[in-house]
Amino acid sequence: MLFDHMTQFLFHFLDIKVLSSKAKRHYQQSLESHCLLFTTKGTAHLTLGDHQYRLPKNGVYLCSAESARLLKVDLEKLTTVYLVTFNALSQSAKRWETKNDRGEAINLEQTDEIIRLCNSLLSLAESPIEEDILLSQAHFYLLLHTIIQHRKTPNRDLQHMLEKTKQHMEYHFREAIQVKDLAQMMNISAKYYMELFRKQFGISAIQYLMNVRIEASKWLLIKGGKTLREIASEVGYKDEFYFSRRFKQQMGMSPSLFMKSRRKNIAVLDSSFFGLLAPLHYIPIAAPLHPTWRYYYYKTFGNHVPVQLAVGRTPAVLNENIAVLLQENPQYDYIFCLDNVTDEQLTVLQKGGHVYRLAWSSLSWREQLLEIAKILDAEMEARKWLIEYEQTVQDAVASLAYISHERSMLFLLVRGNECYLYQDRSIQEVLLEDLGLNVMIANTQDPITVRELAEMNPDFIMVLVYEDEESMMKWNELQSDELWLELKSVRNDTVYTLTHFPWRDYAPLPHLLIVKEVMQLLTADSSL
Repeated sequence: MLFDHMTQFLFHFLDIKVLSSKAKRHYQQSLESHCLLFTTKGTAHLTLGDHQYRLPKNGVYLCSAESARLLKVDLEKLTTVYLVTFNALSQSAKRWETKNDRGEAINLEQTDEIIRLCNSLLSLAESPIEEDILLSQAHFYLLLHTIIQHRKTPNRDLQHMLEKTKQHMEYHFREAIQVKDLAQMMNISAKYYMELFRKQFGISAIQYLMNVRIEASKWLLIKGGKTLREIASEVGYKDEFYFSRRFKQQMGMSPSLFMKSRRKNIAVLDSSFFGLLAPLHYIPIAAPLHPTWRYYYYKTFGNHVPVQLAVGRTPAVLNENIAVLLQENPQYDYIFCLDNVTDEQLTVLQKGGHVYRLAWSSLSWREQLLEIAKILDAEMEARKWLIEYEQTVQDAVASLAYISHERSMLFLLVRGNECYLYQDRSIQEVLLEDLGLNVMIANTQDPITVRELAEMNPDFIMVLVYEDEESMMKWNELQSDELWLELKSVRNDTVYTLTHFPWRDYAPLPHLLIVKEVMQLLTADSSL
């Protein structure tokens, strides 16, 4: 690889320029020297002689004058590219050109320092001070050093590709999937793929695929309306008898017995209980649901909840929901509520069945899950789910290792006409404690100004915006502020807008979704 050999040669920096689609969409020049192209925003398309290359954001392409005499750069909308030209010094030029051939494209794990050095080179290249030529040469070598230091290594690429094959199984488990197909996605042998997968995830690829299929089958069994043959077919098995054997092997009971074990009349007075019941594979028959607020639950479970209550935690809403519960079904197996329910409301609820008031304010989400599982005699299912959650966290920590301590993250809440640093129990326990990310903590509940944000200048900003008109106007205003536009995270396109679910729901299922979303956002691993 070319970057592996750069330390063997001496170079002379010539010039640097910024190519921007705002000024011009197409660039063309004779290539009389070596060059390095670095895309900081958008996507560029390079043409070198008869060869074409795609250079995505955070991508670097290195080529020599010998690889092609004409360089063409086509920029998509909102694209920025640094073009650095340099020469190999005479004593090493011949060897450099021999090794260089067509050039080399690499992707970077971190770009902040590289952008800073490119901007320094721009300033030095325009400096009228003669001595600054020496500084420009020094900064050029620092630039090369930083690119080599922050490029994605072969091990990271392997890990990235393994994660993609894992996601492929999660999205396409209904189809016929063979190990050789997964190995082909990585362009390696099936045997080597199996070894890598087990080493990375602590489980064989075949076992993982079976886990995904059995998990999907549980929900089909619970929701009902399908034969065993139909369920087997929908989760990737042609034979319902083979599926039944696999299910019993995994769960310790037959599909029919599992389905029977989940037939309990459960009512919940808060939609957060979906996040506790889902890991245990229970669907309540009465629950608060709304097509906008916690849309995930409405979409996933709405058709299977016959008694849909109002969403809210005020005393008036609780009283209304209690009245509806007692009217619709005077006897439930279990009624679950949070500790915002008063003793008086609890007495009324007990007319409808066994009531459990969860100590939501004092118990951690793991303790809450085990408490509910104990009541429903589903402790084995809860512990199994927690093990799988911890494995997902370990996978995420491994993927995010290069940013966990070095790069800072800030959560911004836009509410009304003000902005606040945001932190709740979910961020504290999932982001800080489980994932070990460097999250900036709020020392005050006072609003934060754009100038204060600029002083903090985080690497990542995660934004939660209230969906009322005033909050949306404030968010639009903030995005056009000059100080905001100068923030490192804005320049690097690492500002992410989040939805209130799962980010503001304190429960096991939303926390699992948060871990997966963070891994997807920060590793840009969204394409399958």
